[in-house]
Amino acid sequence: MSQASLFDAEPLATAAEGTAERGLVASGRVLVVEADGGSRGNPGPAGYGALVREGESVLAERAEYLGECSNNVAEYSGLIAGLRAAARIDPTAQVEVRMDSRLVVEQMSGRWKIKHADMRRLADEARAILPAGQVTYTWVPRAENGAADALANAVMDSRGTIATDHTDGAPPPGSAGPVDSSAVTGDPLPADSSAVTGDPLPADSSVVTGSLPASSDDDDDEEPPVPDVDTEAPSLADPDAITLVLVSPGWTPRDGEEDPELTDEGMELAGAAAAVVDTIGFTLWPHLARPSVLLASPLVRAQQTAELISEVADLGIPTVDDDFAAAAPGESRAEVAVRVERALARLDETCGGCTVVVAAHADVIAAVIGTVVEAPTEAWDVFRIAPGTISVVRRWSGRGEVHVMGCPAQLVGTEVG
Repeated sequence: MSQASLFDAEPLATAAEGTAERGLVASGRVLVVEADGGSRGNPGPAGYGALVREGESVLAERAEYLGECSNNVAEYSGLIAGLRAAARIDPTAQVEVRMDSRLVVEQMSGRWKIKHADMRRLADEARAILPAGQVTYTWVPRAENGAADALANAVMDSRGTIATDHTDGAPPPGSAGPVDSSAVTGDPLPADSSAVTGDPLPADSSVVTGSLPASSDDDDDEEPPVPDVDTEAPSLADPDAITLVLVSPGWTPRDGEEDPELTDEGMELAGAAAAVVDTIGFTLWPHLARPSVLLASPLVRAQQTAELISEVADLGIPTVDDDFAAAAPGESRAEVAVRVERALARLDETCGGCTVVVAAHADVIAAVIGTVVEAPTEAWDVFRIAPGTISVVRRWSGRGEVHVMGCPAQLVGTEVG
């Protein structure tokens, strides 16, 4: 797999090129699309919400109950609905999309490649709505995406549809096109998406939109096979053995902040780690069980890493476990060992046979490895864990094995989602 391929951006067409190709004159308007999606159960009952703003005015709201699907499908569905609403208002406007899904923002910006065929189809559908040069993507914290989230939750509660265009926020005379109030309805949206957006897209949308080409699986045909774990390992004979996938968060600013967030480079490492987790038990280390439990230490960067892993691998909301917290000032290694062993014993009782993902500080990962192999606390220094790395240990019947330690996530995680 190519180490650089995850973060290689695709060239984007400019807005001027896109409008010129369609014989349109740019209006100079700027629209903001806010979109969100959710799934209660992931997969489970799902819905999306999206709205289009111009300045302080809300021009359109869209939301729809989707039935049973994953959170990622719901997020992309919200994006598509929001872009269609914006294109209907003004197909020449510059559009800024704001979402709290790091996965969708990075993939649609061209910085992360898309692995799953279903996600590629949804991404291509979104790209076909407007020329790539007219659309930018911005990640926002969940707290700043409350309006779209409220719409999504409303339709998940009602299992209905919202399609409202606000005529009081109509564009000024002489602009590309007025809001069509005929779209205001409480009826479910039709299956034919052209009924939502106005005019149907032509069959060859790449000519009209300048959209990015879909990636191909053919690129992977000549890749060497990824080695499996040691299939003769004693733990594989015990169906109740637990696999611990230990993820060290990426880089943070070096400004002395007590509990800093990840830098942009740190988020890239978290994305690569998420791609690794998503392949475990499938194309990577197939003898291991697929991950089913996601934990995080209380550190902000560990929770950010776990949230991105959750998005990519569809593992649900991560659980913050204080027993995997970084050592507090004055806390001895012996005291850390006590709570790490307590956490592992709890997993022994509740997660037999599972693969558990833990995002935690490097020192905690060293403590877990040391505890699993019964190394004395004074020997934990020999377990060197760098930022943005993956370690895999297995624990069963009071015994432990180390299968992987400190593997850089980018060596394996080349595609996300």
